[in-house]
Order: sequence, then structure tokens, then C-alpha cells
Amino acid sequence: MINREIQSSDITIEPTNVNIELQKNDTNVNNLLDKNIKKTKNSRKSFAKFLYNSKRKTVLGRDALNWAKLSIFYTILYCFLGCFFVALTYVFARILDRTQPRYYNTESTMAVRSTAAVVGLGFRPQPVIDESLIQITNDPIQQKRIASSLRLFRNVFLLQNSDAKVEQCSSQEPASKLPPGTACLFNWYHIVKNENHPCSDNKMYGFSYEQPCILIKLNKVYGWKPVKGILPFEIQKLRHVYSNKSISNSDVYITCAGTHAADTDVLLNATYYSLSYPFGSSKFGVIPNYFFPYQNAKDHVQPFVLVQFNMLPLNRLVSVTCLAWAPGIEHNTRRMRGMVNFQLYRTHTDIKYNENNGR
Repeated sequence: MINREIQSSDITIEPTNVNIELQKNDTNVNNLLDKNIKKTKNSRKSFAKFLYNSKRKTVLGRDALNWAKLSIFYTILYCFLGCFFVALTYVFARILDRTQPRYYNTESTMAVRSTAAVVGLGFRPQPVIDESLIQITNDPIQQKRIASSLRLFRNVFLLQNSDAKVEQCSSQEPASKLPPGTACLFNWYHIVKNENHPCSDNKMYGFSYEQPCILIKLNKVYGWKPVKGILPFEIQKLRHVYSNKSISNSDVYITCAGTHAADTDVLLNATYYSLSYPFGSSKFGVIPNYFFPYQNAKDHVQPFVLVQFNMLPLNRLVSVTCLAWAPGIEHNTRRMRGMVNFQLYRTHTDIKYNENNGR
């Protein structure tokens, strides 16, 4: 009996202890919540007091005098820094030459990973500046649109005014001997001499009879000219003159061919009009060496070659690659060094249908 009573009393004591512990836990939780609420209220009051303290008359912990001193200090500091920047810019601008860059040719970043300056080529017309496709069509409206692109480029970049500061250049008087600011006498009409020329404006640069004239030019590279060296074998082969002799004043030769073998098969006939061959050459165009180097003259016109493609296939996209040849010019297909690539597409449209749609 005693054991049973003890056991029953043990069972009745345990719930009492559990209730007491639960009550203590609830009291602790309530105390923690009250403390957090008080801390939140105190932090809000502290922040509001930091923003503006009515007793001390401070804003963000500083009174009016302190703010005034701080404003004066930073005003003087930034005025000094601004004047220092302007002075450095002025000194930097004064020591720079406005016509000649400090680093150019092999001394510039253009010669990185290369033994020579990078020479690039460009082409016109280019109706869409970020595209290399030139369309040739029998539609007069499209012909005028494409021809206007080349006409605009000619009027802006390939003509010299009557008051231009120019002199006649020759092998005896090259561009390197010109006075500063003086350019060689050269413009569009030194190659296209009259309106009967196949690439004249009167004939819409060949687009009117679907034999387009494409302008190929060297990009302007200050101080560059062909270095002393052996003439490339490809040009020797075209000239039928073979020599291992190094020459110091080489001309720049321009050739165009199909990018791929299939393009070469259909690109049968091309005529090159240049200053050395104003009546045309079937092999290459030539830019005389005495036009180099370019020296940033105001009235300078970059020499060019006109390439007329005479027998383009119909409804066939032809990819063309033009290259510049001279000692010191590198050819890199990946980086398009010393070359330029564009596409020609000749097509015929129903002119009567287009005219009816335009009415």
C-alpha cells in the first residue's frame, strides 16, 4: 500500500512542475518582447533626435556654426581641386602637337603584335554604313539611291577647293617635302577626267548599266609610307618583272579577286582606274609613292583606285576581297589588315510592277 501511494503521489507532482516551467517561459518571452519594443522606440527616438535636436539646435549632430565651417572647408577644397584639374589640362593641351601625334607608326599601339604599322582599306559606296553588301539592279530608283551614296562621299572627301593649300607632288617633290599644312594636289577629277568616263557621275558610277565602279582607298595612317623592301611576288607576277632587289620607294598596288574559289570563277572581268592608269588596267590599280606619308594636312585627299566590275552574274552573291600590296603591308584575314571585303549582288526587278505600286 505504501508503494502504491508513493507511486500515485509521484504521478500527481510532475504536471505541477511542468506548468510552473511553462509559466516561467511565457514570462521570459513577454519580457523579451517588451525589451525589443522599448529598444525599437528608443532607436526611433534616437534617430529622430539625431536628425534634429530641438534642445541643442543641431541637425545631423551639427549646429549651424559647425555646418558653416564644414561648408567653407569643402568649398575651398573642391575649388582648389577644380583649379588643379584645369591647370593640368591646360598644360597637357599646350605640350601636345595639334597636327602630329606623339606616337605613331611602329611606336604606336597600331604596331602591337606586328612588325609594321597596320594599314587598312575601305570601300564606297556603302549605303548602309554597317553593311558590306552592294546591290546592283536595273531599277532606276535603286540606281540613284546607291549612286547618291558615292556622290556624297566624293563631294565631301574627294574634292579640293580653289583656295586649298596644295602643291603638285611628284617623285622629285614627294609629300614628305611639303611645307606643314600643305597637301598634294589630287582630287576625284584627276582620275575621272570627264563625263564620258565609265565611272563618271553622268553614268551613275557604272550603276546605270550594271557595271558598278567601287572606290577602294587606303585609310589615313599618319606618317606611314611603304618601307624599303622587295616588291611582293604577286605584283611581280602581274607585272611580268621578277627581281629580288630591294626598292626604297615602292608604289602601293591594289588588286581585287573573289574571296572564295567559286567567287573567283564568276568574277571574270575587272578594270582598275588609278592615277597611274587613268584609262584603265585589267591587272591592278596603283597609288604613287609620292603621296605618302600622310601628314594631317587640312586639304588632303586620300588617294584611291576605282575598280569597275564588268561581267557580274545575275542573281548570284559574289564576295570580293581587295588587297593593298607594298613592302611593309601585312595581310591578316582575321583582323582584316591590308585588305577589305564586300559583297556584290546583281538582280533584276519588275520595273513596271514597281512603277504601278508607286502610283
